[in-house]
Amino acid sequence: MPDQDTARVRTARSGTYLTIRATGVLLAVLALGHFGVTHIVNDVAATDSSFVARRWSSALWVVWDALLLAMALLHVGAAMGAVVRDHCPGRGARRAVLAGMRVLIAALFVLGALTLVVAAG
Repeated sequence: MPDQDTARVRTARSGTYLTIRATGVLLAVLALGHFGVTHIVNDVAATDSSFVARRWSSALWVVWDALLLAMALLHVGAAMGAVVRDHCPGRGARRAVLAGMRVLIAALFVLGALTLVVAAG
């Protein structure tokens, strides 16, 4: 049995490692694009709610911001999961913390997605 547990942990760690790295690369592109359009291409003083409304009238920017939200939450969820798996003693406590984190991340995603959908209308 210990060999199966060790293999399962190793597989989970490699999946987590790849998830953190892949989402990190995507976040770099998405966040820099967001920053560039919001703060460099456009005048910062003109960045107000009407700017966001105009931007979200385009499906491209709604998808861009939804991907940014999803990748950020996936990135932080994978990283926090790795920390919990490494440092939380006891299997039951670890499962409870991971379940709570999943609920929190799902709630944050739903809240962000609802904001995008309602605002983009």
